[in-house]
Amino acid sequence: MVFKPFTHLARQSIGKTFTHGYTQSVVAATQSSYASSTTPFGPFGSHTASKLSKHGSSQLYSSFQFPPTPSSKTANGGQLAPTPQDSREAGGLAAYYEAWQKQQGKFGGGQEWKQFQFPLCIGWKGPNALSDGKHVKKGDVRLHPDTLLDYGGLDRAYSSSAVDDIKKAEDVVAEAAAVEEVDKAIAQEISNLQITSALPFTAASNGQVSLDITSTSRTDPTQSVNTTSPTQCSVSLTDNNVPTPDSLVSSDAVVQLREAGRYTEIPAAFELLLTREMQPSVEAYNALLAAAIKLPAAKHQIVSQALNVYTSMLRHQVVPDTAFYTTLLELLSQQAVDVHRAKLAMTLKRLRYYNPGLGKSKDIFLLQSDESEWAILLQDDAFSTAIKVFDAAVITTEDRSFSSEAYGSLVTACALYGRIEDMLRIHAHLEENKVLPKASMFPPMIEAFARRGDLRSAVECYNGYKDLAIQNDMGCNTLVDRNDNEVYAAVIKSYAICGRKDAGGRFLSRIIESFNGNGEDAGARLRAVYDTVITSGLIQHQIDAAQFAEALDTTATRSLSPSARSNAFAHICSAAADHNDRKSAIEAYKGIDKTAPEMSMAALSMLALHVRCDQLDEARTFWSVLYGSRNAEISLIEPTTMYALALIGTGHIDEGLQHAREAFSRMRASVDTTGAQTQIKEKIDEAIERIGNLITLTGIVLSPHARMILLWAMSENNGPVSPVSEQLLAGLGPVAFSALSWQDIVLLLRTEAAMISSGMFLQDVAHAARFEYLMDMVIEQDVMVDERTAKVVEQTLKALETRHPDSVSKWQNARHKIIQQSHLPTLNSAAPNVAANTPGMYPDAYDPYAASTDHRGSNIITGILDKTRSRHGANLDEAFSRLRNMRRAGQHPRYAVYSNLIASAAKEGRANAIFDLLKTAEQDIPLLPQYPSVRDGWSLILDSMIGASLTVGNRAAASKYHQQLLQIGSAPTANTFGLYITTLKDSAKTLDEANEALSIFCRAEQEGVQPTSFLYNALIGKLAKARRIDHCYFYFSQMRKRGIQPTSITYGTMINAMTRVGDEWQAEQVFNEMEGMPNYKPRPAPYNCMMQFFLGTKRDGLKVLEYYSRMLSQGILPTSHTYKLLIDTHATLEPINMAAAEGVFNEISASGNRPEATHYAALVHAKGCTLHDVESARATFDAAIADPEIGAHACLYQALFESMVMNHRVKETDELLEHMASRSVEMTAYIANTLIHGWASDRNLTKAQAIYESVRMEKREPSTYDAMTRGYLAFNERQLALDVINEVLSKGYPQPVTNRIASLLGPNGSRAASTIPAGLVA
Repeated sequence: MVFKPFTHLARQSIGKTFTHGYTQSVVAATQSSYASSTTPFGPFGSHTASKLSKHGSSQLYSSFQFPPTPSSKTANGGQLAPTPQDSREAGGLAAYYEAWQKQQGKFGGGQEWKQFQFPLCIGWKGPNALSDGKHVKKGDVRLHPDTLLDYGGLDRAYSSSAVDDIKKAEDVVAEAAAVEEVDKAIAQEISNLQITSALPFTAASNGQVSLDITSTSRTDPTQSVNTTSPTQCSVSLTDNNVPTPDSLVSSDAVVQLREAGRYTEIPAAFELLLTREMQPSVEAYNALLAAAIKLPAAKHQIVSQALNVYTSMLRHQVVPDTAFYTTLLELLSQQAVDVHRAKLAMTLKRLRYYNPGLGKSKDIFLLQSDESEWAILLQDDAFSTAIKVFDAAVITTEDRSFSSEAYGSLVTACALYGRIEDMLRIHAHLEENKVLPKASMFPPMIEAFARRGDLRSAVECYNGYKDLAIQNDMGCNTLVDRNDNEVYAAVIKSYAICGRKDAGGRFLSRIIESFNGNGEDAGARLRAVYDTVITSGLIQHQIDAAQFAEALDTTATRSLSPSARSNAFAHICSAAADHNDRKSAIEAYKGIDKTAPEMSMAALSMLALHVRCDQLDEARTFWSVLYGSRNAEISLIEPTTMYALALIGTGHIDEGLQHAREAFSRMRASVDTTGAQTQIKEKIDEAIERIGNLITLTGIVLSPHARMILLWAMSENNGPVSPVSEQLLAGLGPVAFSALSWQDIVLLLRTEAAMISSGMFLQDVAHAARFEYLMDMVIEQDVMVDERTAKVVEQTLKALETRHPDSVSKWQNARHKIIQQSHLPTLNSAAPNVAANTPGMYPDAYDPYAASTDHRGSNIITGILDKTRSRHGANLDEAFSRLRNMRRAGQHPRYAVYSNLIASAAKEGRANAIFDLLKTAEQDIPLLPQYPSVRDGWSLILDSMIGASLTVGNRAAASKYHQQLLQIGSAPTANTFGLYITTLKDSAKTLDEANEALSIFCRAEQEGVQPTSFLYNALIGKLAKARRIDHCYFYFSQMRKRGIQPTSITYGTMINAMTRVGDEWQAEQVFNEMEGMPNYKPRPAPYNCMMQFFLGTKRDGLKVLEYYSRMLSQGILPTSHTYKLLIDTHATLEPINMAAAEGVFNEISASGNRPEATHYAALVHAKGCTLHDVESARATFDAAIADPEIGAHACLYQALFESMVMNHRVKETDELLEHMASRSVEMTAYIANTLIHGWASDRNLTKAQAIYESVRMEKREPSTYDAMTRGYLAFNERQLALDVINEVLSKGYPQPVTNRIASLLGPNGSRAASTIPAGLVA
């Protein structure tokens, strides 16, 4: 081997070794004291605050400490040492001063001065009591105080401000030094006192350390001290009869806890050991160190806690054993390796994510947290500390040896940091102690020699590994983690680094020759070796040297396997893009397998490259690849932020913000642990703040929609991000509010409420004004808000109660009035975007979740949901219970069961349960798009989520899940598109449903969906409602041509369309065709439709009764509407037969049903309007109202109002209006229409206008506007009529509806109403 044993190791003192060690760097920034950490390791930092100290107590405390001395009584009174309680209460300069004054007052000025001795807890720091390190001999095991690691008074947990605390720690060290100088000056004035120091342990002949347990008790606070010099003191024992504490028993208890694996109890047991004045054994410290490592904590805290244990051990003068040093070295060296790799990753991140166009240089990170992390990494001194600990360990015991893991990590760290001499020294120690090395340390060693230009040593290092490998093949050793391929690659790379490619080629040839005829699998092993050597060796060297053209040529010409070649191209592409070599990056990108996982890595670098070059069109392409193929994770924060900033900076504001919001949602959904969620949310908040800073610095004016995108992104994360949220809200006012949806308004209300509750109201009174305006909007429009918003609003109102005392009651009353509001969906966090479609690389039938699928339980849940006898809500609860039990057992149902559960929850109106089920599915069976079976299963789930969202009225969520479904290469089913159409009535009353239905149908065809009868039925139904009979005929014919058999619903819909336009002959033809269908399922709707047609349009009572008879002959039970049609037929068509109309009530009762309010309303209308018998109509009305099973209904009042208006008795309606209000019956648009017409006919425009205004704007129907327009025109108030028509036009009704109302103004009515004030446009 090239490693010659080192024989000249300097015998330096431990004190010199550890001067300015690890704790002067990263530990000072990251340590978490035992007093403040979650799991305390004894009272290491629990110091009482000094009354006289301006700074922290720990500074003065550590400045007045002395080495531990044997316990004794004081010379002046035999007082015992203080109790633990007294020790905790003492401390600081105040106690020091009080003790001195007490002694002076008691004994007078001539008495001997007594120095106050502070309690010697773990963590004390005293002057040097031993000789200088240069006089320490090899066998001297005494520990010097100057070897202790100074923690600079940092007594708190690690936080993001650790970098600032490093500077504070340095200041504390300086201050402690100054205080120590003052202490020395005081000591020089004291005479006739002396402290003799004694070690609590002695060295045995066998090299082991035996504890002197008779000197482990702490000294009296007022112990007599005679100082002969500031640095050398001795303790004079006045009483040697001190009881010996049972430290061995207590230390054994700590050790037993470790052996039992009860690490959480070790710190408390160790602290008890110290409070009982017992000297811990080295085994107890080993247990404490194991607890510091094993207990859950952040990685930066583990190293700090381990060093705290080591420091405490030295301060108590307990000599660490080999096991302790081994554990500590493994921890520190691995930390050093991790820090080196983290620095490389951070350097790459800084190089990649900068944008010169946005004022970012190569020396500044995109996010501020990365700057802080980089500063902490620069301060980290784990490597030098590990070397010092190693030196300290081998100084005290020459023949000490460590584990192969400790040696391996130390050697690897030395190689990475370029410390060749230290690497040789440690490796020589390994060989001297005959420890078998780890194979993983040889590649970095070989490369380290090559980087120094020492190719000979690199080759000799390889030869040493080769000898070990040969011995391993012969069974002479157990070489750990052997990896010949990586060693070969390191040698090839070393040849390339040293410019000896020809020698590297010869070495590769010998490797290839060694596989000839070497076993049946020699070919496969040779392929693996060749791929590793070329990619990790030769190509990686060319990438490191920025020789991208040569790397491309090597990749293209070498006989690599397809996967290795694709991987090499990906690494070349990524590195070339990071170095702005656009040509090489594009060339390498072309060679990557588009289905390979490394595709996303290359796309990420290419995205950053084109953003840096301000080529956003090309960047969009790579964003699509990245967003579609890469699993969302925290590493997407920077590219997402960078891409969004670039889009915003070039004017694509909405696009950039929307991309950022969607990506943030996917990132949050990608993690399920609390710690990871917290970390990713903090990163997202920082990205949002960075976006807000750009908007502020560049002066970009955001639209209300763009502001809401950013506010929604905050709301879905951690809430408002200051000051970005304040800036966004400051640009919103009443005009902007009118352009927002009610979901946005509720979010703004909640955001303002939260900011006022946090104290923003005191800084900017505009918050309160906006909050009050938004609250009034919600109250006036009866908007249903979620419980979260309601709770925050109520808390804010209580805070503002002094300004507006009536606001709380006003809000509560409005909340109680609202029963249901369909156009506001349940507010939930944005659902995560799923991964995009990745072409399948696995068989279609393979399901990665098949092993954990409970098929039997899935069948049971399906059977429960299919039950029809019991109440459906109870079935759903039982199904949920089954699902919970199944998940507790570690299993999950089939994909279709999740789909059925979601659909069932939507039918029951359980919006929260829908989203909970989706989250459950994401946890149990995450979307893996590379598996076709998983994609198909998630297609069912997402399709159900679309339908469920539509069912509960949340079309925004439906659109989101629709997009996710498209991203995985699927599309909603035809029935789901049908739901898009049938739920249009719930989305907006002013929507042109026919045109929207046609758009939805065309989109379904564009997405490759094969229409079904349900989709056609929904489309034809909307077209029929709009009286677009030609379109109805077209799609009915198209349905037949495609071989889709019309159902009874289809026929009923067509019949309805034909009857609406009065096409009697065609309606009867279709009706007869329907009854002749072989698979005809009788339904009452077509019969009711034909009866309605002949009742209202044709006024043919015989036809009505004929279809009623045909209905009964088919065995169809009449519906409530059927009976109403019969009553109207007998009571309104000639010949009028009121007895037969009243006899229908007997038929209803005979069928087992009860008469309803609509039946009585039909009778009231017939008596008042047909027979003109208002008294009889009123009597029937009163009888219905008095019936407790009927009660007050709007339809009854409407029928009576129509009777009064018909008989010119409109003036009597005021009393009926009061009666209606007393019965809490709300004014409807149809009642208003009747009264407007009546008062206008009575020449009372004021009354008519009052009735019109009593109907809220969103409740007004086209017929209401028609009635009021006619009323104004009757009084020649054309301008007022024009205002009404403008309001109609602003609501977005279909053009035929608006034209019909506008035509009331005359031939130019539509043109006159075409100019609409901007404020009225929705």
